[in-house]
Amino acid sequence: MNQAELFGPSPVRPERRKRSSRPHLRAVVERQPRPPRPRLPLGVVDQVRLALRRGSRLAFALGVLLGGFVPIATFQISHTELTTARALWTQPAAFFVAGGLLFSAVTMYGWGRLAFSQRAKALGFVVLLEGTMVTCHTRWLALAALAYLAGINGVATACNLARTDSA
Repeated sequence: MNQAELFGPSPVRPERRKRSSRPHLRAVVERQPRPPRPRLPLGVVDQVRLALRRGSRLAFALGVLLGGFVPIATFQISHTELTTARALWTQPAAFFVAGGLLFSAVTMYGWGRLAFSQRAKALGFVVLLEGTMVTCHTRWLALAALAYLAGINGVATACNLARTDSA
């Protein structure tokens, strides 16, 4: 018995195409990451939707803690730590209040521009809310301004965190 009879006929292999245009060795090309696409600013409603969506819950919690804390601290310091007995610039607490107002005013102005589409209205919105929160002696009105400021700053910060996370 010979080998052909033992193992049967040899299988017919299909003809291979010759690669004349491709080299046998391939170079690995390192791809450069795409530059980030410029992001359009989200509207107020879109920011709230992004901050509250299912995948952004951690960003929302951190945004409320980070962004909402500043107006709360500013409110408390301005109503309990500042006194009229001394000049305002001699009180260290006044600088904390000024920093908190600056932090919040930038966000509030941006939201006002998006909501009202006019710079003057946005500026008036910021001055009214920030000023009411810090100086108003009508407790419920100051607390209402605080709620607006803490909520808007919290959502805006949450939106920034969610957009950064998804990039």
